[in-house]
Amino acid sequence: MYKKIALFTLCLGFLSLNSCKHEQAQEDANPVAAGMVRLDLTKAGINATIDVPDTAHKLWGIDAQTSGSVHVYVGRGFHIMINVSGEAIAMKKSDLAGDDLNKVKTWVVNDSNNLLYSTQKDTNAFANAKEEFHFYSLVKKGTTTYYIEDLQQGTDGTVYTFGQPEVQTMLNSAKSLTPAAPPAKKDPS
Repeated sequence: MYKKIALFTLCLGFLSLNSCKHEQAQEDANPVAAGMVRLDLTKAGINATIDVPDTAHKLWGIDAQTSGSVHVYVGRGFHIMINVSGEAIAMKKSDLAGDDLNKVKTWVVNDSNNLLYSTQKDTNAFANAKEEFHFYSLVKKGTTTYYIEDLQQGTDGTVYTFGQPEVQTMLNSAKSLTPAAPPAKKDPS
C-alpha cells in the first residue's frame, strides 16, 4: 500500500515538473517586453494570451461581451476589443473612407495587417473636436485570425478617445496576441 502511495506521489511530482518546463519553454519563446504583463484570455472565451501594459496599481479587466468580443482594459488609456470574426483590411479602409462624420486625417501605419490612423470630426457641430487616433489589426496565428481594434464606445455609452502613443501601445499589444498552447498530453503509462 505504501509503495502505491509513494509511486503515485512520485508520478505527480514528475508531471508537475514536466508541466512547469512546458510553460517555461513557452514563455522563453515569447518573452514579455519591459513594462508589460501577459494576460490569459481563456476564461473570457479566447484561447490565447496577450501582453498589456503593467496592471500594477491600475484598474484593469477582461470582459466577454454579448457580441462575442472580448474587452481588455488597463487604466484609462488602454481599451481594446478582440474578436475572432471581422473584416479584411481593405474592407475596413473602405468603411473608413465612407465615414462622412469621422474622417481619416492621416495614416500612421497602413500595411496588409495593421492600420493606425487619425480622424477628426468634419462638421460645424464639432468645430473644436480634437484629433483622435485609432487602430485596426488582423493577427493571424496558426489557423486562427484575430480582429483587434481600440474601443471607441462602451456598452454604457462612454466614448473613448486616445492619442497616438496610447494607440501605438494598443497596436503593439495586439501584435503580441498568441494562441495558448494546448495542455500537455498525459502519458498513459
